Amino acid sequence: MTKQAISRRGLLKTSLLGAAAGIAGTGVATSAAAAPAKAAASYDVIVLGAGPAGLVTAITAHDMGAKVAVFEKMDRPAGNAIFALGSVCGWGSRHQKEQGIKDTAEDFYAMMMDVSKQMGDKVLNRIYTDNISAGIDWLESDIGVKFGKIRPMPYPRLGRTCRVLGEGLTGGAQLVQKLLAAARKRGIDLCFQHKAIELLHDEHFAVTGVRVLTPDGQKDVKSKGGVCICTGGFSANPEMVDRYIGGWATRMVLRGSTYTTGENVSLTLPLFTKFVNMDQFHSGPILGQTHVNPADVLNSGYGVQVNTSGVRYMDENNTYVIKARTTAQRTLDNYAWVIVDSQCPVLDKVIPKFDRLNNPYGKADTIEALCKQVKLPVERIQAIVKEYNEAVDKGTLEKMNPPCTYKKPHKITKAPFYAVPFQGGMTATFGGPLINARAEIQNLDGQSIPGLYAAGNSAGGIFFHNYAGGAQLGAAVVFGRIAGAELAKRAKKN
Repeated sequence: MTKQAISRRGLLKTSLLGAAAGIAGTGVATSAAAAPAKAAASYDVIVLGAGPAGLVTAITAHDMGAKVAVFEKMDRPAGNAIFALGSVCGWGSRHQKEQGIKDTAEDFYAMMMDVSKQMGDKVLNRIYTDNISAGIDWLESDIGVKFGKIRPMPYPRLGRTCRVLGEGLTGGAQLVQKLLAAARKRGIDLCFQHKAIELLHDEHFAVTGVRVLTPDGQKDVKSKGGVCICTGGFSANPEMVDRYIGGWATRMVLRGSTYTTGENVSLTLPLFTKFVNMDQFHSGPILGQTHVNPADVLNSGYGVQVNTSGVRYMDENNTYVIKARTTAQRTLDNYAWVIVDSQCPVLDKVIPKFDRLNNPYGKADTIEALCKQVKLPVERIQAIVKEYNEAVDKGTLEKMNPPCTYKKPHKITKAPFYAVPFQGGMTATFGGPLINARAEIQNLDGQSIPGLYAAGNSAGGIFFHNYAGGAQLGAAVVFGRIAGAELAKRAKKN
């Protein structure tokens, strides 16, 4: 392959910056299109992070009469959202009703708790359930977000995900652009290259503002209502990943932003904050070189999976989430291959992605030639494919080591054969400061830290083990609106 590979990350970053510059004339601009605001000495409300959670918080607080600033450490919004497809998971939306999709609050809540293995905070998941419909309506009516038609999907999404129309961007990047436009229209101070380095507090640990590092040096900024942490999680901080999850996880490929470095932890830790679910995160397959995502092959129910030594190391019937996580845990190099034949029904969707981004994969008319092409041990892979095919014929897949529990297995017999590579990737961390129903961060004594709030991936307690696709953006909307309202009310009292 002679063309230079273009990474998914590079494409998305370029598209977001280009969009910012392209619509600067409408009043929307990151620092890529216009000089960022400089922080004033004081505000009613300070929000850290210019992702969906932070912008929703800021807009809500402003609309309740507060003077608001958003401090973003980068020169543009650069969190996980710009890489997201842009689905918002909810029930009871206008879209469900218009498409005749029947759903209930109890069914939706039960799904949220089921996906979290009943370990998600029950109060927070109930709050999400009770407020997500209004949140989706608000995005449309107040922010101008356009959603496409709901498409039926497998459990748990079913008919619950409203997909933001990207209009040339990812849905997540388009959502950020719409929120930026709304914030600019309202005159909210968007202060880029303002990195929060310390929370200011009084002698009772009530948060009174923040110390930020700006291009002109450090500056202390006061806030009557307090501060909301919306900086994302800590997936891009190897030290924190090692500390809270394990050294093996530091070798995972980042599927999202390289700038989610754990300010939700480092800023709040000195205030005796209670952290929950710190070992939990979402994973998925990816390839670090180009960010090609081969998840469809891993979910296809076809083929066998081997490490670079040619050894099967898990049940091929696992979900792509488990396959990605287990690959990082059980292989030193965090690299594996799926061996399939031409009967695999998703190859026409996946292989063009590899071709487009010049990501190597294997394709040959024999297993021997395939192995030589991708440098897998020939005899081992031939033996595995033979054992697998014989087990399919005999109905003894579960006797393989490790067992394979495919419900409808397919033999690997029809040339050409493919070797599709993948690595375990980390999408986002679930752990962080525990919040309550008012988005207030809790301390180790079970009390709210006055003036300190969190929303989006910065907050802990909502997710555990896994999440329904679109629920993270949904949580950013729900708890961002709650935090913004609470901050504005607190500012008025002070």
